[in-house]
Amino acid sequence: MEFKTLSKVITACVVAGVVSGLLLANATFYEVLMGQLSQWAETQSLIAWNNSPHY
Repeated sequence: MEFKTLSKVITACVVAGVVSGLLLANATFYEVLMGQLSQWAETQSLIAWNNSPHY
């Protein structure tokens, strides 16, 4: 009976570790993606500004 309890605790810890690792990886990916999109938007803004006939 004690072995089953220990097995469940170890399994729960492994699952928690995997889930937290995936959440951290997802947050890192999102942060990198937002940084790249921000740089792209700045570049597009400069292109539009420089090609505008009004300025």
